[in-house]
Amino acid sequence: MTSAELLLKIEKFNELLSDFGIANFNSKALWQMKNEILEHFKATSFEDGGEKQLSLSYFQTLVDELKEKQETVLQENEKFASDAELAIAEIKELTKEGFYINNPEKESIAQLKSLIEKAFDYFKHTRWPSKERRTQAWEEFNQLREKIKKEEDEFYLNLREKRAEWTESSHQLSEIVIETIEACHPDVMSNSLTELLGQLATFLNSTGIKGDSVAFLLVKHEENSKNLLKPKSETLRDIKKFITEIRDDLTRDDKTRIFARIEAINIELNKAWDVYRENLQKKQEEWEERKKQNEFKRAEWLVKQNDFLKVLEEKLEKRIADKANLERILVNKQEFHGRQKSRLENQLEFLKKITGDLEDMTEKLETAWSDNFREKMLEKVEQKKQKIDEVNKDVVIVTAKSEEVEKDIADIKEKLATIEKSTEELKVKIEEVKKNLE
Repeated sequence: MTSAELLLKIEKFNELLSDFGIANFNSKALWQMKNEILEHFKATSFEDGGEKQLSLSYFQTLVDELKEKQETVLQENEKFASDAELAIAEIKELTKEGFYINNPEKESIAQLKSLIEKAFDYFKHTRWPSKERRTQAWEEFNQLREKIKKEEDEFYLNLREKRAEWTESSHQLSEIVIETIEACHPDVMSNSLTELLGQLATFLNSTGIKGDSVAFLLVKHEENSKNLLKPKSETLRDIKKFITEIRDDLTRDDKTRIFARIEAINIELNKAWDVYRENLQKKQEEWEERKKQNEFKRAEWLVKQNDFLKVLEEKLEKRIADKANLERILVNKQEFHGRQKSRLENQLEFLKKITGDLEDMTEKLETAWSDNFREKMLEKVEQKKQKIDEVNKDVVIVTAKSEEVEKDIADIKEKLATIEKSTEELKVKIEEVKKNLE
């Protein structure tokens, strides 16, 4: 080999060395080429000793630079492995006494899964100082992950079982409550209501469900031969209050069915009360006929005003209840919107990160010096692109949900404003009626 040919090899070595570093940390080819060049020095003919010494000195400078870069890469690889091991240790510390056994909140579960995903990402890279160290870390991480997965499966299985028990208890309770509500119908015999109230009390004692209004079950309403509607109206009112207090013990569907039947029976009772009042009114009118005409007119006016006041107060009570219900829904919607907004911010931040990773990978791909490395990097680039597509789709979904919730919140606020206006008008009207009755 001539000295010119040797110099070309040294320059090629210098070119590869320039690309070697943190971003391109595979030095196997460089060390192999270094040894080959040293062998070529032994077989190369130089014009004189000075030329050989100059070439050797230049090459030795490059070798020293290679050693310095290699040391830097080793230090970075050591830091990479330490960070990975630290992430695994954090997971281990977080779950050492069991994680799901403490009934964690959704935020805590999301934090753990994020930490596991972060630790898993370290094993997607080849930056480990040694295969043995990576294998040891992987085994520890995988054992932790399997242990956590087992606890998670048991946790959600227990939740499903509890929900099934709760649903069954809710159905049983709703059936007997609805049967009791039906017994409040004006056409049903009063003794049926008494028997059903006893059955309901027995069922509640067996399940341990309590409520401040449950006392109505222990009170025997005395039958009033003059008015059999009163105990039914009182019972229906007490059942409604009781169901409101124990609403967490009932499913949404069961609560909807119960309140629908309460409303339907209440309508029938109101009709019966209207008939009852009409009968009273007729008797009052017959009695008033025996009095002077002005006293009759005064009495008639008072009755109508009192009836009107009762209607107004009932409307006011319903408006207040509607407002409270809408305010509760509004709080839930706002909390849900907050969670969606937080999720969207996290996804956008994550998208920014993996997009940056893709750019780094693309840059590495463009400077790849071997087919094997290029193929591996191409595969990683495709995987990263797929992940970006998944995140983009999720961002679209979360954005749509957020917009939908924002619309719901605006609608609820508009309804609340309407109810508030109606409530104030009713209060003013009630005060006017009361002043007229003074």
